[in-house]
Amino acid sequence: MVYYKEVPEVNKRMVAGYYLFLCLIGFAILLGPTGSGIPITLVGTSDRDTHEALLAQPGWGDDPASCDGAAPCHGDRYGNWSMTGHATAAWWNATSGHIVIGEIEMGFNAYNNTVGQDNLFNDTYCVECHTTGYNATDGSYDFLGVNCFSCHNISAAEWVDYSGATCGTTCHSGDLLSDHPQQFGVWNRSVHANSLTDLRSSDHAATYCMHCQATEAFIEHQNPGELATSSPAVNGTRLSSGAFPVDGPYTSISCPACHAVHSSWVEDGSPAYIRAVNATELCGVCHVGDHHPMYTVWLGGPHNLAGVECTDCHGYDLTVASGDPFMNHTFVVKPDIACGQEECHDAEGAEEWALGQLEMIEDAFEALTHEIHTEATALQAIIDAYNATEGADHAVANHVADIIEEVEDVVHLYEADRSMGFHYPHMIFEELNAAFVDLVDAKAYFYENTDTGPTVTVTVTVTNTVTGTPPPPAGDTLLLIGGSVGGIVVGLVLGILVGRRR
Repeated sequence: MVYYKEVPEVNKRMVAGYYLFLCLIGFAILLGPTGSGIPITLVGTSDRDTHEALLAQPGWGDDPASCDGAAPCHGDRYGNWSMTGHATAAWWNATSGHIVIGEIEMGFNAYNNTVGQDNLFNDTYCVECHTTGYNATDGSYDFLGVNCFSCHNISAAEWVDYSGATCGTTCHSGDLLSDHPQQFGVWNRSVHANSLTDLRSSDHAATYCMHCQATEAFIEHQNPGELATSSPAVNGTRLSSGAFPVDGPYTSISCPACHAVHSSWVEDGSPAYIRAVNATELCGVCHVGDHHPMYTVWLGGPHNLAGVECTDCHGYDLTVASGDPFMNHTFVVKPDIACGQEECHDAEGAEEWALGQLEMIEDAFEALTHEIHTEATALQAIIDAYNATEGADHAVANHVADIIEEVEDVVHLYEADRSMGFHYPHMIFEELNAAFVDLVDAKAYFYENTDTGPTVTVTVTVTNTVTGTPPPPAGDTLLLIGGSVGGIVVGLVLGILVGRRR
């Protein structure tokens, strides 16, 4: 082995010459053989210049086909848009010679497909939302239907507003008193509309929460690469890891988070274009985990097995004006409306029975969880006092304390589900009863292995009378466990105590 006693001398001239040689090679490549050089542009400048050049062409911008034909840049998105309800919000039926809104022939027959055409809709209530480029002053518009230029402001740069305000400014802006689209006005009163505000005011805000609390992060999570990074709300604000900072200029869960107007993520081609195969799977992206386990609990439950989706209950409502069904974007359940809708419990007496069952579930859940909390709190206080005494067996006490914590975790899980037992009654009550048995068993174990005197008091009272048409045979046992919670628990407790004494 050779040991060097001194650091070899570095030839500084040789190193400088080496780096100079590399620079010259790079410079030569940049200039190229013609010496004309390679133009250097900032990221995004090319797209902006292309749009500016196209906008300078006479008449460009009045036809969305420009995005697909004159400048074949967005062919995939143009194709997907052309199959949506926006594309057919109004269209010209050459056969009948009429303008069609949805499936209704309006009877107007002066369509000439030019910018600044005459006001063809006598009712501005329709034309404002069913055309692009509507001018309220003279009643003119640029194009039939809701196309690219209704949502994208490309005169300055290609970007999109993720707040949902574009959707709600004119069209989806009604309220419960109207008989027309009212999604934005209702959504504005939802938890989704305040998702970021609520997150930032909590004590556990973190970047890993953002994909369920901010529209931009949700889009990136569901459809990577679709996010328009040239949007002012996105460009330059993400962390180097790609995460979305909690205090970034993002928007709460709004229209574009759930609805992708460029691509159909729905198997049946629904015009709603949500970012999942169905509504339940879309809700399940976020409503999972220990703190919001709705989706996890719902799976396997009787309604899920019957093909009922989350929005079938949480989104079902009736307009005040017409009484027609609509998708309630507050997603607050109204059982007296949802349970009796068509194809659900709409037979004579069935709705009353269903509401009675729901009430019994909630009463049983509230009584049982309250009793578990009460027993757990009392036992924990006894253990804490025992642990503070001289000669206490801490191993026994700590073992029981661990069981109490596990029991409380089970209760907190199903309380966080927020359905009060409804999402999956059989499983929820089975696991809550099992947790209660573990708690009482731990209490008996504690008394048997310490010098403290045993005291067990268990009282579970569920009082509710259900009237109405009896349930179908398949539902006979749906909630028997709820009505017999007291008997089951008291019987188990007495059995354990008698067994322990023997």
